[in-house]
Amino acid sequence: MSAPAVDTPDALSRFIPSRVARGFALAVISGLFFNFLNGSVKELASEMPPLLVAWGRWIAGVALIAPYLLWTIGPSGMRTYDLKLHCLRGLFHTPGYGLWYEAVVWLPLATMAALGFTGPIFVTLGAVIFLRETVHWRRWLGVALGFVGMLVIVRPGIVPMNPGIVMMLIAIPLIAGSNLIAKVVAGRDKPMVVVLWQSIVGTICFTPFGLWFWQTPTAEQLLLFLSAGFFGTLGYFFITWAYRLLDISALQPITFLGIVWAALSDVAVWGKTADIWTFVGAAIIVAATSYIAHRETVVGGKRK
Repeated sequence: MSAPAVDTPDALSRFIPSRVARGFALAVISGLFFNFLNGSVKELASEMPPLLVAWGRWIAGVALIAPYLLWTIGPSGMRTYDLKLHCLRGLFHTPGYGLWYEAVVWLPLATMAALGFTGPIFVTLGAVIFLRETVHWRRWLGVALGFVGMLVIVRPGIVPMNPGIVMMLIAIPLIAGSNLIAKVVAGRDKPMVVVLWQSIVGTICFTPFGLWFWQTPTAEQLLLFLSAGFFGTLGYFFITWAYRLLDISALQPITFLGIVWAALSDVAVWGKTADIWTFVGAAIIVAATSYIAHRETVVGGKRK
């Protein structure tokens, strides 16, 4: 599933005329906000049940974005053109990020970022299995190389299997599916409206888990929930805006900066980060997924 990039003037056009440069800049900014979101979630999940943290994060997101949209564009502007797609996205988003929030307790942020780079590999496999797309040997080579990188990070049989890694390997294809749907929705709804409905659907889906694991947060934890809602809302807003400007394959190389922000956060906040093999594996995955993105661009150009 894909939607055409939208090349229309926006709030950044005056400062960054190039659509490509705007898309890259927005992707970089979103990566920084997502890193701050993961840091807030990691702190909360070390003290509270992760699924309660996920529920609180989405509630905070709705509490921050809904009043702003109500004031700026009113109830009519907050409507979505495709509620079914938002709900379908929730089916991927809820279990994917539920597992992600559980995994953050077990893993350094850099390891999570490195494993998260395998998303395009699972997108390619999904296109073959579910969409019956024909994939030629060059892209299969990229997929195989990406799995080699993942094995370098995980090293099964050499190091004990961390439960967080298992959760991440299940979460990543689900999140990849969510991102594909987000690309389609971004071509129909404005970025802020996409984030609003994502937050609403996320809140509804996580409500049973939040109530089941409920514990009263402290004042400090409430501040962390608000910061998670703030960083997450802006992160999704900027990446959704970027999706309107560029294809996911074009934006993929920019997301690799995430491991830099994650490693710096690991050291600055928790005093340690992932081992050297995580960065070696990440470099292999970066090469593989960049090649996959390149092949998609080449094939897409020939089809046009």
